[in-house]
Amino acid sequence: MLERREKQRAKTALPGSAAFARAAAETPCVVLNLSGRGACVAFAPDMEVPRVFELRIGRDPKVQTVRVIWRRTNTVGVAFLSPRAVPDVVPG
Repeated sequence: MLERREKQRAKTALPGSAAFARAAAETPCVVLNLSGRGACVAFAPDMEVPRVFELRIGRDPKVQTVRVIWRRTNTVGVAFLSPRAVPDVVPG
């Protein structure tokens, strides 16, 4: 597979939560990999994920606004709308 990312993403399995504009509560998810520019996020099967949403990663109190770049079944690749500072190696 051709790698198109400018920066490699660190593999993770961080718990996350997503806030969708029409949802009353946050939706749980898992952040599978992460970089300063984006992430791969897995949701429950059949979850309808909007094009833009708020993402909280792990215990970080800061919420990131993200835009979906690609979709595959229950997994989406997202880009952060503002850069996120992450270390080269994310502790697991």
